[in-house]
Amino acid sequence: MSKEIKLNIREATFDDVGSIVELTKELSYNVTNEEIKNKIKKFSLSLVEKIFVAENKDVIGWMHISLVEPLESNSFVEIRGIIVKEEFRKKGVGTKLIQTAENWAREKGFKKLRVRTNIKREETRKYYRNLNFISKKTQEVFEKEI
Repeated sequence: MSKEIKLNIREATFDDVGSIVELTKELSYNVTNEEIKNKIKKFSLSLVEKIFVAENKDVIGWMHISLVEPLESNSFVEIRGIIVKEEFRKKGVGTKLIQTAENWAREKGFKKLRVRTNIKREETRKYYRNLNFISKKTQEVFEKEI
């Protein structure tokens, strides 16, 4: 891993909308400033959803986490999305965001953190294994426009 950089991890604010939109494009998702602004507004009031950003002068990464409470199993915290600006990858940014998720989960009394990734993202899967995540199952996602 390359030299770690100085970071500030904090909850997202409306000032971060443009940066979050640009980073989200690196994940191949097209979102608007208005959509992200609405989600920041909603999640900032939530006790079970949070958006964190990593900044090094500018925002260089974000992570969305949420509490999941399945009827059939114990509750857990899930990383719903995470991205680090390409030129800042492998410098500890993602790891610091994940540590923030772990700390938030512990503070809430949860013992399990989950993250999902596309099976095609082998480097990402290796990264999670290196952080002691264990692959629990492979799924197929079905979607229907309604």
